[in-house]
Amino acid sequence: MSNENIHDYNQWNKFLKYLMGRNIIRVAYFIFNIFFVWRTIVAYNSVFLAGLIPAFSLLGYLIIVIPEGHILDRHNRGTVFRISSLLLAFTYLILVYSDSLAIVYLVALVSSILSSINSDAFNTILKETVNEEKIQSAVSLSQGTNAVSELSGIIAGGILLYLPFEFLAITLFSLPVISLLFGLGKTLNRSGMVDKYGFRGAYRIILVLVPFLMLSLLLNGLFISLDVFGSGLIHIILHGTPFDYSLFIAGFPFGIIVGSLFTGKLSGVIAKTGTISILLVPMGIVLLFIALSRIIYLDIALGILLGVIVIFINIGLQTIFMKAIPDGVMGRVNSLVTIFSIGGSPLMAALFSILSNYFYFPYIMAAAGICAVVVSLPAFRILKNLPEKVSDIARLVESEGESNLIQQPS
Repeated sequence: MSNENIHDYNQWNKFLKYLMGRNIIRVAYFIFNIFFVWRTIVAYNSVFLAGLIPAFSLLGYLIIVIPEGHILDRHNRGTVFRISSLLLAFTYLILVYSDSLAIVYLVALVSSILSSINSDAFNTILKETVNEEKIQSAVSLSQGTNAVSELSGIIAGGILLYLPFEFLAITLFSLPVISLLFGLGKTLNRSGMVDKYGFRGAYRIILVLVPFLMLSLLLNGLFISLDVFGSGLIHIILHGTPFDYSLFIAGFPFGIIVGSLFTGKLSGVIAKTGTISILLVPMGIVLLFIALSRIIYLDIALGILLGVIVIFINIGLQTIFMKAIPDGVMGRVNSLVTIFSIGGSPLMAALFSILSNYFYFPYIMAAAGICAVVVSLPAFRILKNLPEKVSDIARLVESEGESNLIQQPS
């Protein structure tokens, strides 16, 4: 084995360790949300109050996102990963002292900040450690294990609903500590590196991404309708049990796992803009049927199908993004992209929660499905030339930066 192959092998193993650590944090995130969303809907019989938990869980990221992007581009990403895991463990420990609704909202807010920092640190480590030929494989593995961690968190959250509260507190504290141990791999120290792009260069790359950002905001905002209305649909409309709710929520990540098994065979098709645009149509139709169906197990099956469709869309979008964005500006650009992708979720979660006070909420879900179908045509135009445009701007910014360095006096 050549030195280059040994280096790639070691880098891939490093990526896998951080992947495990990131997924453990995701398990804790979903345990928290499943447990407290169901407990709130049962205690208060209010879709609005339950919907505020995912809203707060996703809103917190917007508070830290701008400084976080700079930190990830200028400092050791592995250190950021480990610190966020440690702080998250102590955040969940607050629930030992109080589990009132106000404290739950507070923990949802703070834990979302730390979980998102952890996830973004992982995404930048992926770009830093994996060579370009393996990026789609890394993205596919990341998306597939995303679903495994989500499913694990949902199942564990459902089980913990039947156990004393102390088991939940111990679990939520322990998981981030375990994640920290997986994040002990050495990563690049960026504190002394020259920034080839600067604020102006990053800004120019971001401008090219604006249509992509708006698309991400809309699509992720539509996905959150399952989180906001899932508990109400199962408990209020279908009169289901916590077990039924867990199955319904688990159906989506299970579908993602199933879909990820086929991503290798379809790798040449998934990242094409036409494929992504076409898949938005069945995604919207499935959302529509979930809203209108009154059979619990049909809704569960449709959730699985939705997961299969979404994994192909997500892998395609993330592969296009990862290949196009230079590593030196990845933290700042990834943070901004996440503002729009994750930021759409709390905005839509809050909007869906408010609308549920005035409209029959299954009809709101149906409208979300119709919206996904309508957006398929503009999505094709947005994604078609995105990688080439970003690459052109990045090369121009780099060449300008090199010229400026040459012109500076020694």
